[in-house]
Amino acid sequence: MGATAAEPRERVYGKITEEGLDQLRRRMHIEEPINEPFLRYVNADSIRHVARAIGDMNPLWIDPEHAARSRFGREIAPPAFFYGVTWGSWDMRRGEGLAGVHGLHSRDRWIYYRPVLAGDEIRAVKKLVGLEEKQGGFALRSIIQTREFTYYNQRNEIVASCLMSAFRVERHAGKSRGKYAAIPKARYTEAEIDQIDAEIAAEIVRGAEPRFYEDVQSGEALQPIVRGPLTVSDMIAWMMGIGSPHIRSGQYWLTYRRRSPKVAVRDPETNIWQAVERVHWDPFMAAEIGMPAPYDYGSQRGAWATHLVTNWCGDDGWVAEVDIEYRGMNFLGDVLRIGGKVLEKWRGDRSGIGYVACSIEGINQRGENIMPGRAVIALPSRDGGALPMAIDYVSDGRRAE
Repeated sequence: MGATAAEPRERVYGKITEEGLDQLRRRMHIEEPINEPFLRYVNADSIRHVARAIGDMNPLWIDPEHAARSRFGREIAPPAFFYGVTWGSWDMRRGEGLAGVHGLHSRDRWIYYRPVLAGDEIRAVKKLVGLEEKQGGFALRSIIQTREFTYYNQRNEIVASCLMSAFRVERHAGKSRGKYAAIPKARYTEAEIDQIDAEIAAEIVRGAEPRFYEDVQSGEALQPIVRGPLTVSDMIAWMMGIGSPHIRSGQYWLTYRRRSPKVAVRDPETNIWQAVERVHWDPFMAAEIGMPAPYDYGSQRGAWATHLVTNWCGDDGWVAEVDIEYRGMNFLGDVLRIGGKVLEKWRGDRSGIGYVACSIEGINQRGENIMPGRAVIALPSRDGGALPMAIDYVSDGRRAE
């Protein structure tokens, strides 16, 4: 039922209603363009900003001379670039419905088809493809909302696609359930901080040294990367490179609030309007949805996963798929150790390309895997030459070995 004269809109705001769900169902499978991306043009600056946003020092992204010597011949954008096209855009969420119902990023499944190179121009389209009701531990009732994004270059070639899912939960339901209430704030000794710094410094970028398909063994571990302890500065770095759906200034902010009043909340001390996105750095806003502290962006975690596998495969490999779930929260102060191992390998039935499937995990300092996932990576063969520039892993099939 919708709002009536006896039930003002304020009581419906933040609630999952049948009227709101019906509005969403009517939008299913309708393709719409992303008209206001944060990133559109691929160049040395935009590539570098994305690399800095996720702490990725791979020379393939940030060193023009290194990139020129690679098989790509010039700078290439890291996979995280696509988050700046859609997630960081100002219109990705327009029309997604359920005003005021909180969204928790839950899963990304990326397929990468072609490299995105300096000089390219990227556009994207979106459509709602999934709407599923769930009963969960954080909030009793939730909706899993799944959008499909397709990314094209200036030649109208598909370069990537993504299925991006989010839990939509009523803002106060999580608070009443108290699932995360007992989690203590992370604290570290000087020795523990030194150990974390040493792990961060031990990161290995494969770079120009090829990793050949024939040399990879099942069970082989991926060299881990470490992110944390998570700070507000990490969130700022993320937004500097990828953009923000809600952070706006001056007349942009005023126009946004007037068009969509429920994107802002009052600061309890100053009465000033603030963006709902401040759950990622403001303890008060985090507490409003039942969190003991602010927490990271799910997409930020997904970008770190792509960083792990591009480090491992080297310049001559190609990350074909990354499928990541965001389970549990990564709170301010938490440390995430991101790693994985080789699960299996096979050759494409049509192409003969060697593919390697790897697990991905993100283990926090409490021993919880809050980022389980899987990646598929194409690797060069010792006798097969370089990989093709375009790889359609989805339709390639498997050849029995």
